[in-house]
Amino acid sequence: MSKYQITLTPVDKFFFGGDMTFKVGNQKEDFNERYSSYIIQSQLFPQQTSLLGMLRFLILRNAGEEVFKDGKIIDKAKAKQLIGGKSFSVNEDHAKNDFGAIKCLTHVRIREMKNGQIKDLEFKPLYDKDLKLGNSTFGTYNFKSVHIPIMDDYNAKEPLQLYLTDSKILKEHFVEDRRMGIDRNIKSGKTEEDALYKQISYRFNNKDSKQYGFVFEAEIDDSIAVEKYSGQMVSIGGDNSQFIIGISRNFKECCTAPPMGNAVYALSPIFLEREEAELAAFAITSLLPFRFLISEMEKAKSYHILSNDLERSKKYELYAPGSIFYFDDDAKKDEFIKKIEAKKDFRQIGYNEFK
Repeated sequence: MSKYQITLTPVDKFFFGGDMTFKVGNQKEDFNERYSSYIIQSQLFPQQTSLLGMLRFLILRNAGEEVFKDGKIIDKAKAKQLIGGKSFSVNEDHAKNDFGAIKCLTHVRIREMKNGQIKDLEFKPLYDKDLKLGNSTFGTYNFKSVHIPIMDDYNAKEPLQLYLTDSKILKEHFVEDRRMGIDRNIKSGKTEEDALYKQISYRFNNKDSKQYGFVFEAEIDDSIAVEKYSGQMVSIGGDNSQFIIGISRNFKECCTAPPMGNAVYALSPIFLEREEAELAAFAITSLLPFRFLISEMEKAKSYHILSNDLERSKKYELYAPGSIFYFDDDAKKDEFIKKIEAKKDFRQIGYNEFK
């Protein structure tokens, strides 16, 4: 088993889907009614499930024509050994899934490159100062009496911004790419009703001689020579955004995320039940909707995102990166950390990572 660092350099604009989408011809009606919108905006980061799917497909398409040919799996037994028989799933006991040679992923970050210097940019907490929980004011929330700590330098009229470890606001690293589109039936080519939409994609804000990409790590079985795949083109997301993949076994860990005293904060999206999150005495958070595609090798005939063989999971809500949880004693903090680490299915693909 070896750990590899994987970089993704965008070829052009990129679009990472979320919980909303514009209407697509052969999708189910209830999906269209509930999740369609005239304006569709990309997420800034790919989902970890998308990164997992990209790696699984990369390994499969390099496995040889006796295993995978013309977009179809020829040898299912061999394919299962390589990438597992099922996509990501949330398990009742939160046990790990089987992805064949892929054992785990870390959370994705932004990589900054300038004049040969490399920085990996982590999320900073939404509020990066220690809070003295005893220094609080009385308030009411959800019909309950609560004590709200006094936050130094906090202005309620100015929302908290999410910064990276280069001290820049996250969105400063991206520029929007706005385009109009018309949805057509994927089979007939005819324009659908209410087909006009606006799609907002993103590019990295490459200026001042700086170049940006995404980076994460993965543990992969040594039986697969994944370093040979470095330099290939890969697609991520339903819009098939194109990236050049780099894969290296030799790298230095360079996490620059700051530690927090009486707090835990999210380096990646975190899944927790509400009662588990309530172990914190006070929290500053935001939520991300999370869905994923469900496929099983024995049942699916097609793995295209629009295929009827693929289902969408139910909706989960994850605490967004930068969310911070404060504790008034170490016992509750330790219990909280155990709850995060117990979600092994999420941690296996790079979620539930914290500092």
